[in-house]
Amino acid sequence: MRNFFIFIIFLFSFSAYASNWQEFGKDSNGHIHYVDMDNIEESNGVIYYWSLMDFLEVTTLGTRSIVSKYKADCIDQKQTWLSYAYFSEPMGKGKKITSLVPVWNHYGSTLNEIRSLTPNSIEYQLMRFVCGKKM
Repeated sequence: MRNFFIFIIFLFSFSAYASNWQEFGKDSNGHIHYVDMDNIEESNGVIYYWSLMDFLEVTTLGTRSIVSKYKADCIDQKQTWLSYAYFSEPMGKGKKITSLVPVWNHYGSTLNEIRSLTPNSIEYQLMRFVCGKKM
């Protein structure tokens, strides 16, 4: 019975990170951005989506990638960063090392902060892309 519960916990924690990552593009720093094509969801006019970013080089904290969940208000063109996990290897693999990383991303956002994105930035383009998939 204990093994069954461990398996269920593993299954739910793993399912939060997608397996159908589509490369979206590179940002000005050379980091590669992906979007999970299987988990773009619309609810009450808001889009929820997962993105993954592979860093060009290992960060000072030993991270190689980040998986984040976002909420997008497609009408007002605003984004909210909902959750994240940093990993030691590209593509959200390896050791999860989120506890070592501050609760802000490389763009200066904090969790649950509603923000306007810089037009034509990779994040803005990605948000517009997922909005176009569900709206």
